[in-house]
Order: sequence, then C-alpha cells, then structure tokens
Amino acid sequence: MYICTGRPVDDIKHIVSFSGGKDSTAMLIRMIEEGMPIDDIVFIKVMATATLGAELPEMYDYIERVEDYIHRKITVVPSILNFDEVFHQVFMSGERCGEIYGYPFTIGAWCNNRLKIRTIEHHFKTYGKHIRYVGIAADEPERLERLEPYCRAPLAEWGMTEKHCISFLQDRNLTNPLYQKFRRLGCWFCVKQGLDSLRIIRREYPDYWAMMLRWDLESPHPFKPEWTVHDLEERFAAEDCQLSIFDFNNFECLPIAA
Repeated sequence: MYICTGRPVDDIKHIVSFSGGKDSTAMLIRMIEEGMPIDDIVFIKVMATATLGAELPEMYDYIERVEDYIHRKITVVPSILNFDEVFHQVFMSGERCGEIYGYPFTIGAWCNNRLKIRTIEHHFKTYGKHIRYVGIAADEPERLERLEPYCRAPLAEWGMTEKHCISFLQDRNLTNPLYQKFRRLGCWFCVKQGLDSLRIIRREYPDYWAMMLRWDLESPHPFKPEWTVHDLEERFAAEDCQLSIFDFNNFECLPIAA
C-alpha cells in the first residue's frame, strides 16, 4: 500500500501496470467495474529490434481489443533499449572483455533488467507520486511478499486466484487468444520458455525462429545450458520426420474400385 508523504490524497495518481496476461487484465477490468480511480494504464512494450516488438502479434491485437472493451486508450511505452541492441553490446572489462553479451543466461538473465525494468523505472518517474496497481493473484504469496510499498495488488485484496482470473475473463469473452497455445506469455525469444513453447514458435512463427537462429550463430554461449537454437532445430526437425513416418505407416490404403 502507498505510504502517505504529506501530499493530498487526490494529488496521488493511480497507474495500472498492464501486461496483457490474464492477471493484469482481470485486475484492470474489475477495477473499472468497481469504479476505482485510474489515471493511466501502462503497457511496457519490450522491443526485439528497433522496429519489432518482443511479444507475438496476437498480443498487440489483444491490447486493441481490451481498449475497445474498456473504451479508453492504453499507454504503450517501447523499451529504451531493444534486445538486439543489448545482445550485441561488448563487455569492456572482466573475464568476458571484448565479447558480446549474446543470449541471456537462464539464471540471472540480463534482459528483464536492461529492457523492461529500466523502462518501467524511467517511465513511472514521470507520474510523480503514485500508486501502482500490479496483477499479482492471491495465490502468489512469494510475489506478494516482495510487493513494494508504492504498489497495490487488488487481486490479492479481493482474494482472486489465477483460476479466478481465468474464469472472470471467460465470463466476459475477453481471454487472450495466446492462452490457447501457451501456458505463460512473454517474449518470443525468451530463454526460459519450455520446449513446447519453442516448438510452437518454430512451427507458427518461422520468421521469428529464423531470427533466433541468426542470433544463435553470434552468441558466445548457447541459448539454453544444454541446447543451442540450432540443436533445437535439429531435434524438432527429427520429431517432424518421425511424425511423418508415423502418419505414413498408419495410412489406410483403400481398394481401388473396378
């Protein structure tokens, strides 16, 4: 909860941090339904390159859909730095001096801090004193324990769990369509995503997968501790081949009519 600094309560801005995921969307919609004050709704648009977003195209379509539903604009703030830019930054000292950053490590990844957190801190300073509303569900105790004093988590205050958020959005026909493909949403090049997500990226977003393969050739270390993107390409291609053989072996030959 925001700690009072002596300023009038009405002088404090109310800012919703919106990610397009189920929790922040359910929070936003219920806040509007409850008539809670909202001065701005902010989506931090992490950039993959100077012109290409890090989220999948369906996310940006969904943001427009939410805007239509709530009848107001969402402030989209591009990240100060983009992934490709930092990927190619060179270490100027230390053991990796002269080496580019390359893909983030799965533990201690540089991307969240340099791309998203830096942009959040820079942008939210423009509001002055404010309460920041974040989509942390009631069944996320570890995240709630780390909640900053200037933040509120209305979902937890309402006792809404992640499952509650899913049903809440389903009731309003406002589920993000990406949940039909992925359990968790995020950057399409994220090193922390599972193999199932990566299979979908390769199959349904080949241009993005091709970009990951190009980065892979330049990265001084692998995409995952046990896999490069090229290793995954070989694995997924072999899986496709096995599926093709399976389909062929199970093909039922029908007799040709005389």
